[in-house]
Amino acid sequence: MARIGRNQPCPCGSGKKYKKCCYEKNNISQTFLANGFGKNLPKDAVINTNIQNEKMSEVLLEFAEPLIDKCKDDKAFYKALQISAIAWNSSFLSTEERKKLIDESFNKYINDNDDREIAKEILSKMLERKMKKFPDIKRMIMDFQISYKDGQQHLNVISSSTTE
Repeated sequence: MARIGRNQPCPCGSGKKYKKCCYEKNNISQTFLANGFGKNLPKDAVINTNIQNEKMSEVLLEFAEPLIDKCKDDKAFYKALQISAIAWNSSFLSTEERKKLIDESFNKYINDNDDREIAKEILSKMLERKMKKFPDIKRMIMDFQISYKDGQQHLNVISSSTTE
Protein backbone atom coordinates (compact mmCIF):
# COMPACT_ATOMS: atom_id res chain seq x y z
CA MET A 1 0.00 0.00 0.00
CA ALA A 2 1.33 3.38 -0.95
CA ARG A 3 1.45 6.02 1.73
CA ILE A 4 1.22 9.71 0.94
CA GLY A 5 4.70 11.15 1.41
CA ARG A 6 5.11 14.62 2.88
CA ASN A 7 6.73 15.83 -0.36
CA GLN A 8 4.13 14.31 -2.70
CA PRO A 9 1.29 16.36 -4.21
CA CYS A 10 -1.60 16.72 -1.79
CA PRO A 11 -4.53 14.35 -2.55
CA CYS A 12 -6.97 17.24 -2.04
CA GLY A 13 -6.01 18.53 -5.48
CA SER A 14 -4.61 21.90 -4.41
CA GLY A 15 -1.35 21.40 -6.30
CA LYS A 16 0.67 22.01 -3.12
CA LYS A 17 2.94 19.51 -1.43
CA TYR A 18 1.11 17.41 1.15
CA LYS A 19 3.28 18.80 4.01
CA LYS A 20 2.35 22.38 3.05
CA CYS A 21 -1.35 21.65 2.61
CA CYS A 22 -3.39 18.97 4.40
CA TYR A 23 -0.71 17.10 6.40
CA GLU A 24 -1.36 19.03 9.62
CA LYS A 25 -5.14 18.83 9.24
CA ASN A 26 -5.05 15.09 8.56
CA ASN A 27 -2.51 14.12 11.16
CA ILE A 28 -5.13 14.12 13.90
CA SER A 29 -2.91 12.21 16.32
CA GLN A 30 -0.27 14.97 16.23
CA THR A 31 -2.96 17.58 16.91
CA PHE A 32 -4.17 15.65 19.94
CA LEU A 33 -0.62 15.15 21.21
CA ALA A 34 0.15 18.86 20.78
CA ASN A 35 -2.96 19.66 22.84
CA GLY A 36 -1.93 17.36 25.68
CA PHE A 37 -3.72 14.16 24.64
CA GLY A 38 -1.93 11.23 26.25
CA LYS A 39 0.54 13.30 28.26
CA ASN A 40 -0.95 12.22 31.58
CA LEU A 41 -0.66 8.51 30.94
CA PRO A 42 1.19 6.59 33.67
CA LYS A 43 4.69 5.40 32.73
CA ASP A 44 3.54 1.78 32.83
CA ALA A 45 0.44 2.36 30.66
CA VAL A 46 -0.21 -0.39 28.15
CA ILE A 47 -1.79 0.27 24.78
CA ASN A 48 -4.02 -2.64 23.86
CA THR A 49 -5.32 -3.72 20.52
CA ASN A 50 -9.00 -3.22 19.72
CA ILE A 51 -10.99 -5.22 22.27
CA GLN A 52 -14.37 -4.21 20.83
CA ASN A 53 -13.72 -6.26 17.66
CA GLU A 54 -14.92 -3.65 15.16
CA LYS A 55 -12.67 -2.69 12.30
CA MET A 56 -12.59 1.09 12.50
CA SER A 57 -11.96 1.54 8.79
CA GLU A 58 -15.26 -0.22 8.11
CA VAL A 59 -17.00 1.71 10.90
CA LEU A 60 -15.77 5.05 9.55
CA LEU A 61 -16.87 4.19 6.00
CA GLU A 62 -20.32 3.17 7.24
CA PHE A 63 -20.58 6.26 9.46
CA ALA A 64 -19.51 8.57 6.59
CA GLU A 65 -21.85 6.88 4.08
CA PRO A 66 -24.37 9.78 3.82
CA LEU A 67 -21.50 12.12 2.88
CA ILE A 68 -19.57 9.63 0.75
CA ASP A 69 -22.64 8.86 -1.36
CA LYS A 70 -22.56 12.45 -2.63
CA CYS A 71 -18.84 12.44 -3.53
CA LYS A 72 -17.93 12.89 -7.16
CA ASP A 73 -14.15 12.62 -6.89
CA ASP A 74 -11.26 11.64 -4.59
CA LYS A 75 -10.96 15.15 -3.16
CA ALA A 76 -14.62 15.15 -2.05
CA PHE A 77 -14.23 11.61 -0.64
CA TYR A 78 -11.23 12.73 1.39
CA LYS A 79 -13.08 15.78 2.75
CA ALA A 80 -16.12 13.65 3.62
CA LEU A 81 -13.88 11.41 5.72
CA GLN A 82 -12.30 14.45 7.40
CA ILE A 83 -15.69 15.87 8.38
CA SER A 84 -16.82 12.43 9.55
CA ALA A 85 -13.70 11.96 11.71
CA ILE A 86 -14.21 15.39 13.32
CA ALA A 87 -17.87 14.59 14.01
CA TRP A 88 -17.01 11.14 15.37
CA ASN A 89 -14.30 12.42 17.71
CA SER A 90 -16.26 15.43 18.89
CA SER A 91 -19.03 13.07 20.05
CA PHE A 92 -16.74 12.07 22.94
CA LEU A 93 -16.36 15.66 24.17
CA SER A 94 -18.54 17.70 26.48
CA THR A 95 -20.84 20.18 24.75
CA GLU A 96 -18.54 23.07 25.70
CA GLU A 97 -15.38 21.29 24.50
CA ARG A 98 -17.15 20.23 21.29
CA LYS A 99 -18.23 23.79 20.50
CA LYS A 100 -14.68 25.06 21.10
CA LEU A 101 -13.12 22.37 18.88
CA ILE A 102 -15.62 22.96 16.08
CA ASP A 103 -15.27 26.74 16.22
CA GLU A 104 -11.46 26.55 16.21
CA SER A 105 -11.41 24.03 13.36
CA PHE A 106 -13.89 25.91 11.22
CA ASN A 107 -12.23 29.27 11.81
CA LYS A 108 -8.89 27.78 10.82
CA TYR A 109 -9.98 25.81 7.76
CA ILE A 110 -13.18 27.42 6.43
CA ASN A 111 -12.97 31.05 5.32
CA ASP A 112 -16.53 31.69 4.14
CA ASN A 113 -19.23 32.27 6.82
CA ASP A 114 -21.93 30.60 4.69
CA ASP A 115 -19.69 27.54 4.28
CA ARG A 116 -19.14 27.48 8.06
CA GLU A 117 -22.89 27.38 8.67
CA ILE A 118 -23.35 24.57 6.15
CA ALA A 119 -20.46 22.65 7.73
CA LYS A 120 -21.95 23.12 11.21
CA GLU A 121 -25.29 21.75 9.98
CA ILE A 122 -23.57 18.73 8.42
CA LEU A 123 -21.59 18.16 11.59
CA SER A 124 -24.74 18.37 13.69
CA LYS A 125 -26.44 15.70 11.54
CA MET A 126 -23.35 13.49 11.73
CA LEU A 127 -23.25 13.82 15.53
CA GLU A 128 -26.89 12.70 15.68
CA ARG A 129 -26.00 9.77 13.42
CA LYS A 130 -23.12 8.76 15.73
CA MET A 131 -25.36 8.82 18.81
CA LYS A 132 -28.18 6.85 17.15
CA LYS A 133 -26.35 4.25 15.07
CA PHE A 134 -22.98 3.83 16.81
CA PRO A 135 -23.56 4.55 20.52
CA ASP A 136 -21.57 1.56 21.79
CA ILE A 137 -18.39 2.11 19.80
CA LYS A 138 -16.07 3.96 22.15
CA ARG A 139 -13.00 4.38 19.93
CA MET A 140 -11.58 7.75 18.93
CA ILE A 141 -10.15 8.14 15.42
CA MET A 142 -6.55 9.26 15.85
CA ASP A 143 -5.59 9.32 12.18
CA PHE A 144 -6.63 7.91 8.83
CA GLN A 145 -4.98 7.34 5.51
CA ILE A 146 -6.29 6.51 2.07
CA SER A 147 -4.09 4.43 -0.16
CA TYR A 148 -4.65 3.10 -3.66
CA LYS A 149 -3.81 -0.34 -4.97
CA ASP A 150 -4.78 -1.52 -8.43
CA GLY A 151 -7.09 1.48 -8.76
CA GLN A 152 -9.00 0.64 -5.57
CA GLN A 153 -9.21 2.88 -2.50
CA HIS A 154 -8.16 1.39 0.80
CA LEU A 155 -8.77 3.13 4.13
CA ASN A 156 -6.49 2.65 7.13
CA VAL A 157 -7.61 4.04 10.49
CA ILE A 158 -5.66 4.42 13.71
CA SER A 159 -7.98 4.52 16.70
CA SER A 160 -7.80 4.50 20.46
CA SER A 161 -10.22 3.49 23.20
CA THR A 162 -11.85 6.33 25.09
CA THR A 163 -12.23 6.46 28.86
CA GLU A 164 -15.89 7.43 28.60
